[in-house]
Amino acid sequence: MKKIALLLSVAFAFFACKKSDLPPLARIPITNLKFSIDPSIQPPFTYYIPINEVKPNALALLASKGIDTADIKSIRPSRATMSVLFGNSNLDFIDAVSVRLCLPGDNKENCGRESFYRDPTPYDIGRELELVPSNVNDIREMVLQDEINVQVKLERLRDLPQGSFDVILDMEFEVR
Repeated sequence: MKKIALLLSVAFAFFACKKSDLPPLARIPITNLKFSIDPSIQPPFTYYIPINEVKPNALALLASKGIDTADIKSIRPSRATMSVLFGNSNLDFIDAVSVRLCLPGDNKENCGRESFYRDPTPYDIGRELELVPSNVNDIREMVLQDEINVQVKLERLRDLPQGSFDVILDMEFEVR
């Protein structure tokens, strides 16, 4: 009887474990993407800021970890942060923001696939804003490219920015 109870508890624990609870095979960072905020942007307009010719280097990273692309089931957004680079400026003027990955040569508004967003942003953001991963099951067609375009979409603004300043975007993607 004890063996059956033990066997049932082990089986329950095994089947209760979701695939998403397992650690990712790898994490692909795309970091230090710099873009500038212009003091002339103003509400109620939406602004699309392109960051072109970004090299994710995902294939080289996966090869260095011994992961074959045939073994990948999905690549999903994991985490992203926007940070003011220098100065006394902050991101408090942003009410809603999203980040999209686009194919090379595609700079149209709302190009590609949304990867991260924050809507609405908290008040008093300060110099750093954590973004939320979008609910996409697989974005590997973008991340595994040799080169992509990234589009930062300032969807809604609360106020005018405090002058001109640079922002760094850091993103991370989970390989499953």
